[in-house]
Amino acid sequence: MEQGPPPPPPAEPAIGHRTSRSARATRARRALPATGAAAALLLLGSLTASCSDGDGGGNTARERRVCLTGKLTYTHRDAEAGPELPKATSVARNANWELWGRPQGERRVRELNAGLTDAGNGGFRACAKQPDQVTDVYVKFRSSSTDLWRVINPKSRAQYTFDTRHTARADSTVALGTVRVPADRASAWKIVDSLNELYWKASEANTSGSACWTRRQKNGHCDELTVTWGPKATDGGYFDQGGTNHIVLTAEDADSRHTVLHEAGHWLQWQLYGRSLPDSPHCEEHTFELASSPGCAWTEAFADAAAAYALGDRRYVYGNGESVELRADSATDWDQGDDVQGRVGGALLDLWAADGPDGGDWNRTIDLMSREVSEDFYDYFTEDRPRAGLDTTGPALDIVHDHTIDY
Repeated sequence: MEQGPPPPPPAEPAIGHRTSRSARATRARRALPATGAAAALLLLGSLTASCSDGDGGGNTARERRVCLTGKLTYTHRDAEAGPELPKATSVARNANWELWGRPQGERRVRELNAGLTDAGNGGFRACAKQPDQVTDVYVKFRSSSTDLWRVINPKSRAQYTFDTRHTARADSTVALGTVRVPADRASAWKIVDSLNELYWKASEANTSGSACWTRRQKNGHCDELTVTWGPKATDGGYFDQGGTNHIVLTAEDADSRHTVLHEAGHWLQWQLYGRSLPDSPHCEEHTFELASSPGCAWTEAFADAAAAYALGDRRYVYGNGESVELRADSATDWDQGDDVQGRVGGALLDLWAADGPDGGDWNRTIDLMSREVSEDFYDYFTEDRPRAGLDTTGPALDIVHDHTIDY
């Protein structure tokens, strides 16, 4: 069952790497076939929407179903590869598809089935539910994944879509081969694909059985993460907290998976904290190396660390390919203390590291954050970690000290 949008919270400053121009928008939502526990199984494992097409097992021609098969890819500028922004082609994982066509004996084209591209290789096998001959059959792709996240155009507020070539008549399987997202909207599918990485990490930490982003919501009542992006968008780089509650990206922001997941990290923390974020004064022009405020450093560092953790490195990568390393180096010329974004982000990554004191992952921190609202890193480390059974002495305290945070 689909839920309506939650009531908007009181207006608060947007969170992100730029200041915001808040614009209120409706949250149009579309029911898709895989929700709740089914969505978790589909999104977390390799999937292909399957059907029996009568190629084996003694099926007759009457039993054969129409299937369109292929692999969805997108070509994009790759900021993670450096300032040269080389072009790369990637598969679009867990992207929504719909099969459309005109069944035998019917006058109109209609939706025949829906599903997701494969979670590993971007493949799809879109099959009609009934074993009929179908004319004018094609696959429509949408810039969304189940009803857990979507990318919309900032002007139309609609998802991006495109269709495969139309097949005039089909009565069995038609192989479409590699289907490429049109270049003018490829970044929308890059965003959809990139968000898998954060969702998978959040799901590993969510032991409640809910397929939602956090344990705070139950299956069938998940909040949907919405990203606005346009090929000519110049306003972006922030989470519009208290306005649309959307992630707002510029055209270039989508070139960096770290930037996409940083902003999604703000939304995730907002979800973990029950649709709220701590106060973050002096955050308008925050940087990695300069002191701001404990609240600003905490929220920005969590987003930095969430993106790096999901992508398996220690960087923040800008849309232009420039990057910052979140090092554990007390000798660096950064400001010192828990009001410095880079210091806090590096400490979090070391606490969650494979050889770190938290068991090799962030799972216990995410569980803690779904139960306790930490106002800053000091509150998280000295008050909330002990309540969650996480270490604050020995190696954990050494990590904090290594990042020039003196507790």
